[in-house]
Amino acid sequence: MFGLGGLGVALLLGICLRLAAIGGTVLLVMLWAASLWPDTNPFMDMHWIYAALLIAAALADAGRTLGLGRFWERLPVIRRHSLLR
Repeated sequence: MFGLGGLGVALLLGICLRLAAIGGTVLLVMLWAASLWPDTNPFMDMHWIYAALLIAAALADAGRTLGLGRFWERLPVIRRHSLLR
């Protein structure tokens, strides 16, 4: 539960967005695998859509525009480790 809370806070604030998108995508794929057929459609499911939206938000640098990403990128630790952007 702390992992989901951390991902939610990171996504809402726009900090560490790349790592949060990767972690969120992994969690969504695991949730999709836990609820396979016949309960849901295995090819088009809400988990795939949400994972695609997380990846799109990370690739578009949404944290810079709508969050604290611009401030976050100025920190020296973040400049050294680009995955934390």
